[in-house]
Amino acid sequence: MAWDTTMVSMMRTLIQDFDSTYFTYSRLKEILVVAAQYVITEVDLSVTYTINIVTPSISPDPTTASPVDNAFVNLAVMKAACLIDRGSLRSAALLSGLEARCGPAMMKTLQRMDGFNTLIIQGYCATYEELKQQYRFGNISWCQGFLSPFISSNFFPDLVDPNLDHRVK
Repeated sequence: MAWDTTMVSMMRTLIQDFDSTYFTYSRLKEILVVAAQYVITEVDLSVTYTINIVTPSISPDPTTASPVDNAFVNLAVMKAACLIDRGSLRSAALLSGLEARCGPAMMKTLQRMDGFNTLIIQGYCATYEELKQQYRFGNISWCQGFLSPFISSNFFPDLVDPNLDHRVK
């Protein structure tokens, strides 16, 4: 498989766009190439990648190398999820609250903003930053694992018992 097939499939899993409801294949490919450009400027990789944003392409193909460059693949996909996450969270945040003023009286309902802040702080962007730091410290195995998609609206990381099965009951 080529990088675009593998990495787009990974992206679809992360952002839960299994049936192309939100993003076309070509749009995800463009986002991945932009993310890869960020990765090569932020992380000192063992392989020198050439990124072409216009085409879009990544060379050499990190998914057909022997061995597969899982660190680069996972960092690029996580960075792409972060880029998508930021845009969608920004839009949702703008639509989530209501503020009205009439003289000294004010009505404000921003209850959903806490959830968006949690996702921003503990979401894909924070995970990308942590993976990037671990890679810099030589902990390449940290980049081998991958995050599953966020699928629950009642997942609270602070309430998870590490001895249990990571589901809030």
